[in-house]
Amino acid sequence: MNLSVEVGKYGRIVLPKQIRQKYGMHEGIRLIITEGMEGICLLPVETYEKPTEALYGSVKSDKPIDEPKRMAREHVRKKLAEEFQ
Repeated sequence: MNLSVEVGKYGRIVLPKQIRQKYGMHEGIRLIITEGMEGICLLPVETYEKPTEALYGSVKSDKPIDEPKRMAREHVRKKLAEEFQ
């Protein structure tokens, strides 16, 4: 499937309806932008109603964590980047 979009003012793009439907994208969804050999890639970010419960046990640390939310976000970004490569 080859579709094109136009970059508008402030760098905004509108994803075609069939792409949004195919990948379950809706208003307010967050995307990760990555660069690859062939260009840029947009990856939908899975969100949870209770993110702390979804992440429980996924980060191992020997010392107390001062900013658990920041550390969890960094961990999720790293895992998503690893899965993409």
